[in-house]
This record gives sequence, C-alpha cells and structure tokens, in this order.
Amino acid sequence: MMSIESIEFSVFSPEEIRNMSAAKITVPDTYDEDGYPIQNGLADQRLGVIDPGLKCRTCGNRMKDCPGHFGHVELVRPVIHAGFGKLIYHLLKGTCRKCGRIINEKNTVKKIYAAKKCPYCDEEQQKIKFIKPTTFMEDKRKLLPNEVRERLERVTDADLRQMGAHLRPENLVLTALIVAPVTVRPSITLETGERSEDDLTHKLVDILRINQRLEENINAGAPQLIIEDLWELLQYHVTTYFDNETTGIPPARHRSGRQLKTLFQRLKGKEGRFRYNLSGKRVNFSARTVISPDPCLSINQIGVPQDIANELTLPVSVTAWNLEKMKEFIRLHPDKINYIIRADNRRKKLTAANTDEVVEELSPGYRIERTMMDGDRVIFNRQPSLHRISMMCHTVKVLPGKTFRFNICDCPPYGADFDGDEMNIHFPQNEEAQAEAETLMQVQDQILSPRHGQPIIQLELDQITGIYLLTQPEVIIQKDDACDILSAAGIVKAVGKKKLTGRETYSYLLPEKLDLEAKNNQGEQVVIKNGVLKEGTVDNKVGRKIIKKIFSELGADAAREYIDGASKASTRFMTKYGFTLGLDEYDIPDAARKEINGLYEQGRKELNELIQDLAKGKLKQLPGKTTRETF
Repeated sequence: MMSIESIEFSVFSPEEIRNMSAAKITVPDTYDEDGYPIQNGLADQRLGVIDPGLKCRTCGNRMKDCPGHFGHVELVRPVIHAGFGKLIYHLLKGTCRKCGRIINEKNTVKKIYAAKKCPYCDEEQQKIKFIKPTTFMEDKRKLLPNEVRERLERVTDADLRQMGAHLRPENLVLTALIVAPVTVRPSITLETGERSEDDLTHKLVDILRINQRLEENINAGAPQLIIEDLWELLQYHVTTYFDNETTGIPPARHRSGRQLKTLFQRLKGKEGRFRYNLSGKRVNFSARTVISPDPCLSINQIGVPQDIANELTLPVSVTAWNLEKMKEFIRLHPDKINYIIRADNRRKKLTAANTDEVVEELSPGYRIERTMMDGDRVIFNRQPSLHRISMMCHTVKVLPGKTFRFNICDCPPYGADFDGDEMNIHFPQNEEAQAEAETLMQVQDQILSPRHGQPIIQLELDQITGIYLLTQPEVIIQKDDACDILSAAGIVKAVGKKKLTGRETYSYLLPEKLDLEAKNNQGEQVVIKNGVLKEGTVDNKVGRKIIKKIFSELGADAAREYIDGASKASTRFMTKYGFTLGLDEYDIPDAARKEINGLYEQGRKELNELIQDLAKGKLKQLPGKTTRETF
C-alpha cells in the first residue's frame, strides 16, 4: 500500500487549466434582460448556480448541492503572473538568453549572475533589471511577456532539477486565466431589484473587455504602440485580479472610490479565509467581552455580566430524583427558565400565565433550559491559546456590569492584562462535559506551571508589596485593624491580643501544618514553623516557595485558599497602611540642582568655544568629513 510522504504546491499549465475548466468565458456580461445567466458569460450555468430555480449544467445539482466549477479565459497575449516576478527574474539572470542552459553550474549564484558569456553557446549575456511588479528590462530594452515565456520554455528539465525548481517556468507567464466559480463570487439582489456583482466579477469583466479590444486591434492591424498599451492594460487588470495591493501600481477602484477586494485580499490577514474562516471558529453557548480585575473574587471564580448570564442556558434533565426540586425551582425562579422541552423534543415557552400548568405537567424525561447561575462551571479562554492553561475551568459569579472579572493572580497563565483584552467563556452543556472540566481544568489544579514546575498562579504586583510590608519586623497592628484584614481574607478567628505584629497577622493566613525555611531576595532567613512565621520578611521569592510547598504537601485546594486569603488580606492592608508618593518626593535636592546647573554651564561654555573655533577656521576636521560636518 502506497503512502503520501509529502505534498508540493505548483502552478497550473495552460493545458491543465483548459482540462479542468467547465466553460470557456468570452462574454463580459452576466445576466440577460430576463435575469437568466448568459451563455459563455461570467455567470454561465456551467460554472455553478446561485439561484434557487436553476440547475447546474455541469453536475446537474441545484444551488444547495452544487459546489461550483472553474471556467477559463483565453488571453490573446501572455501576461506575467505578478506573484512570481522575483522567481522569473532569478531564472532569467541564471540562464542563457539564447539556449536556456544554466550559465555556470559549478559556480556560486553570485558568479553565475556575474558571467558574461554562456559556456555552451558562447552567447554574450545582457544585464537583466527587474522593475516590480512585472517589468523586465534587458540592456535598457523592455522584455515583452511573450519573449520572457519563450526564454523560459528553453530551460531544460535537468537544469530545473539542478536549481531545485519543480515546475515548468513558462507556466509563470499566463496564456490562460482561471475564472473562479459563481459560488465564490455570488451576486446579490438589491431592494430595487437590481443585481450587484461581486468585486471579482467586476475585475473579470475588465479583463474580458480589454482582452477583446486587444484581439480586435491585432486583427485590424493597429500600430504596435496601441497594441502594447492595451497589452499593458491587460497586464494591469490580471495583476489586480490576483492582488489589488501590489506595490508599484495603483489599486483598482469602484466608481464610488472604494478599493476592490480581489483574490489575495480574501486570503490574507485577520479577516481572510485562513484566519477568519478556517482558524477562527464560531460556536454556540459561548460569550466574549472585555476583561477587568476584581481582587475580591477567588482565583477559581469568574464574574459574568448579568446580560450574558441571561442569554446562556443549560439544559437540566428532569428525573424521578429531582422532580420535586425542579417543580419548586420553576415556581420560585420562572424568570431564570427560557423553555421547557418535552420528552418528544417539543419546546414550550414558560410565561407567568402558564407556570402552574407547566409545574403540573412536569415529569421525568422533560428538560428545563435554565439561565446561567452562581456556581455553574464555565471554561475561560484567552486567545492565542498557546498552552493548555490558556483554557481553565472557573466557577461563575453573576455580577452587574459589562465585563468579565477575575483575580489578577490568574493573569500569567492566560497572558492577560487589562488594557482592553477580550476573553471568551464556553458553557459545557451536559453533566459529562461539566465533570471533565471540573476534574481536569480547575484553576487550583494548574497553580504549578506544566513547563517549569514553579507556581504560575501566585500573588501579583501590589499583593506582593502588601505581604512584604505586612511582614516587616517593626509593623504593629491594632486588634480592630487585624480583625478587619483577616475578615477580608475570610478568616474568622479569635484574636486575644490588643496589638499584633504584622508577622502574627500574616501567620493566620498560613496552614497550620506548614514548615518552611528559605532565604528571601535580600539573603534574610525566613522561618515558618507549624504555620507561624517566626522570623524573616516574606517577598516574592519566598512567596513562590510557600505556594509550591502548600500545593505539594497539602494539595491544590489548600494552595488556592492561601492565595485567596493572602491576596485579599494584602489588598486590605495596603488600603490602611498606604503605599504612595507625595509631591515633595518629586522635588530635586539643592545639591543635585547645583550639580545639574554646573554641568549645563560647562556644556554651554564648551559649545561657545566650538562656535568660535568654527568662525576662526581653527576647528580640526575629522577624517572624511567637512568642517561643517565635523562641527
């Protein structure tokens, strides 16, 4: 059995274009007066159908089943494919202008290009110049596309293989042009009943008209100058048909001034086929909005706007075990239920008038479509999704406002910040999906990075500063303030002393079984025994070690509780302690001001001396520069 090892892109030959074509297009028009496609026109029925009442004359299918078929235009004179201008240039430079052989196969590329004579036929080589996008000059004479094609036809297959090319180079000069199927460029019917054609169709009309004019002038024996002008115009229209943003030529526009969107523009960029249609997916039961921080939320929570929660629904199956609970839920929260789905899959809208009727009717096998509520599990995601923790499972907290909110500790795994970033949520629609998300994707299970094994979810920014200041040796906190700080962290414990040190207050945040000895960034020893900070100041370095130790020895939930408590306590402490700057701290000391003024005066003096030397002609010139340039 044969297997495919590789796939290679190439260029169609004129024969391949004609063989795959369903119709030769010769008429630069689309529909007749009765609205039917014109034979051999750009909407020929052999290219596919976009009207409900018509059948495709190639495959016999109607609009829904016909994929569309390619046509072709026979060009009166060949034109250069603008996408391969540089490749054609290298082929012309590297091969003989007479026999088509490689000029010197044993030498480097630079030596090949520098060769003056062909070693096979002794033909003198001329200098080739490439003017983007499609013009080639040979010794100040413009090479016509048919001359370029003839020269490329002379290159042998053996030489092409040696150069690493896997196509016939003459195919880069077009003699037949592929016409896209009608399904790729459908026309639309306006309110007035008139048809508006696609930009590609407009461009193909231009190509056909100029092609016809060129043929008529050739047959009529028109002067060479007129023929070359029309030929150049045909080259322009074919170039802009492929890429309407080609450098060196003006873009094609509508009469209104709007730039045409041709083939290349439909493929590239954020709105192109690859990124928008193929890579970008649109899914149901999801939402997207801007993100903002909320230090009051747990790391595994997400604040969802009420408007989004009202739109996203979850089907809940009614069983014999939850029947009474579901009936009670309908009576108490009719506003949180959109539909009741019967066992035969028929939907029933719940209203104030039929609530009692629905409650009586409810039985096992029914499903209730309820809106999102506190405690639901959702998958939170920020693009680009670069690693597995770009998607994590959060618990919903429905909040007022218009943005998704989450704790700033969760920013690193998502690569998120709050300068306008947007994120997505996905609402799992059955028990299996919810169980998978909860088991495999919970935030607390991702605290340690899969890349380096160190905490990636940890205290951030002011939270680190708050813990650092709180654990300074000189910090003393009144009992009321200590209780306020600990209650913000969700810790309710009796505080016996009237005053606590900052380290004693911080110890309430630690698990009782935690033991740790480590050094902080200043080299100070930090000692924790049985969940009590005995000595040392906790900074970012020690904080990471504490999180890793708790996660490894006490589990993910204990690590989450510590991060939640420490982040909230440090935020509350910072609001009481203060960490800011006053205007006097921006004032420059007198000594520094004197030094600045002294440097300014010294520079001014040196500049005046240079100006005087320049005026007197005493300024010494630097090598290779004039006196003015030296100054």
